[in-house]
Amino acid sequence: MPSDPRPSDDDDALLHTLCDLSALLDPILLQPAITRAMCRLGAARRCLLLRHEAGLALIQAEARYDGLHVCNSQRYCIAQPADLQGAKLTLVLNHRGQALGELLLYYDDAPGAAMLRRVQHLAAHAAVALSNATEHARALLEKEQLLVAERELRTSQELLKQGERFNHTGSMRYLVREDLMFCSDELCRIYGLPPGRKCITYDEFAAIMHPDDRQEVIETVNAAVAMGGTIRVEHRICRQDTGEVRYLSGIGKPVWMDGTFTEYMGTATDITVRRQAEYAIRAAQVDMERVARANTVGQLTASIAHEINQPLMSIVSNAGASLRWLNRPQPDLEHARASLRDIISEGQRAGGIISSLQNLTRNRSPQFERLNLHALIRHTLMLSRSELEQREVTLALSLGPADVHVLGDTVQLQQVLLNLVVNAIDAMAAVPENARTLAISASCCNEERVEVQVRDSGEGICAEAMPRIFDAFYTTKENGMGMGLAICRSIIETHRGRLRVAAAVPQGSVFSFDLPRVP
Repeated sequence: MPSDPRPSDDDDALLHTLCDLSALLDPILLQPAITRAMCRLGAARRCLLLRHEAGLALIQAEARYDGLHVCNSQRYCIAQPADLQGAKLTLVLNHRGQALGELLLYYDDAPGAAMLRRVQHLAAHAAVALSNATEHARALLEKEQLLVAERELRTSQELLKQGERFNHTGSMRYLVREDLMFCSDELCRIYGLPPGRKCITYDEFAAIMHPDDRQEVIETVNAAVAMGGTIRVEHRICRQDTGEVRYLSGIGKPVWMDGTFTEYMGTATDITVRRQAEYAIRAAQVDMERVARANTVGQLTASIAHEINQPLMSIVSNAGASLRWLNRPQPDLEHARASLRDIISEGQRAGGIISSLQNLTRNRSPQFERLNLHALIRHTLMLSRSELEQREVTLALSLGPADVHVLGDTVQLQQVLLNLVVNAIDAMAAVPENARTLAISASCCNEERVEVQVRDSGEGICAEAMPRIFDAFYTTKENGMGMGLAICRSIIETHRGRLRVAAAVPQGSVFSFDLPRVP
């Protein structure tokens, strides 16, 4: 080994090197600095810094002394010390009982005692510096991870706020024992709480509820809390700031700890817009039903006029007869009274027809009541009787001997029957007169339901149209609206039934619907 120019006995150089190593807080930079210092101050020809992992010795850093200067060679591969010749010195880097690695120093000749003490001192300081740098790097990594977690948490919280704001859904925590409800920003906005007020008591929450809904909601919540169950309620509130009425849908899940629950976590969604839309749709549906009824009545104008004309002609005839009975030299009062009674009866009959037509064309809300289904079918056929006669349609009516009662709205069910009858009459327009048959039947499926069938002998519905026959605005008629059957299906479903269609044998179509029976 050349003796020039290694400062092996220069204490100032050693102190300066120790200070430089202590200042390096990055293990990546510190590791090659340690091997260079060992070559320079420890007079080693070559220095390897190894780390043992999974039974392998991995080179972390390497320095060589070529006689003029020290250079580093970072190979990061499994060490192969077998090809390294000369004296070898192994120094374990150990600090506070933790092995950080080991230094392999190679010499042409074994180092002296003074040099050995120097490299041992340098190795001990290197272990401390490497431990400090590792801890510092770990602290920086943890700090960075903490900053990333904080940023992600803030982002998540902001996304949650935006999501709640966009969906009009607020979240809450209800501490049962403390009787406190903590509200999110969106829930505070929904409730109309004062700025900065995010915590309310259950009594304050109850005070926000609409007076008409308050008792029912309180009973529902208390029942759920008593058994630790899920809370599901829909109710109205009166906002604290404006008094505006809003519709809310709320759900709360209990949080269980050690076999008991201490709080509820839940959400409350402002469904006011949805409710308003539902009401608007329902109002539009009612208007559409009225228009459809008026359209159906319009198709039966001639038949209805004939039905009204019959009692009017009877009234005129009976009035003339009454006058003749009274104008006799000896007035026949008994016959006159009978004629007047007939006038009253026929007047009531005409009035009933007109009243029924007014109900069909009037915009009114449904009124469910106990109805005689057989009587309802007969009354509907009365309005279309003249139309059946004019179109030369044979009517086959099959009703059971005992009356059957259902719970429904008279006008709506009459609309369904009238629509099906008119459609059946139209469907048979192209078939010969002697082949036109309209069959209507009502039979009990079981003790709980009754089925009504309207069968025609027309040309039938093509297979392509069958799946869409109840779709809104779909029609097979040249001038049809495409709303009649869609409205009929909606009405039957509102009555807890189902409207169906099938091909009749040998030809035609059969529409049927079932309804729940009532005693």
